[in-house]
Amino acid sequence: MDKHNTFHSRATYQLMRLDYLVVLVVMSAAVLMHASEVNWWRFILVFAVIDLVGTIPAWYVYYGRRKGEHRTIPAGFYTAYNLAHSLAVNALIVGAWYLVAGGWEWAMLAGPIHICGDRSLFGNVYKPSGLSFEPVPHPGYAQFSRDYERSDRW
Repeated sequence: MDKHNTFHSRATYQLMRLDYLVVLVVMSAAVLMHASEVNWWRFILVFAVIDLVGTIPAWYVYYGRRKGEHRTIPAGFYTAYNLAHSLAVNALIVGAWYLVAGGWEWAMLAGPIHICGDRSLFGNVYKPSGLSFEPVPHPGYAQFSRDYERSDRW
């Protein structure tokens, strides 16, 4: 994947997931090693808010109520999902939290742990609004993947 070829092969996609798994394990281990210092209510709240903002409205309010293979939903749901599942947005939230709280809290890792879990364990990354909100093979991409897998190396 590069700036001209913005796709993953199966191998690079698995490597990306492995990278997020390593970060997930390290952050989770850090939180567990400091479990007695974690405000678990805040941790759970922050962990859940990502899906309360980014997934549940799209799924339960719109996508899940529609039928058929092509369940078009408004682009705003994709934007909400992508912002809620963004490490950059979560870094801003942690920065603001740090300033308001006056220091570090281990619960601040809940957002990054959630995102790394989604990306490593479930393979979920940002959702382009031209694709189904829930993973469904796009015929054009499926054809491209077949052609790519059969092609010679450059």
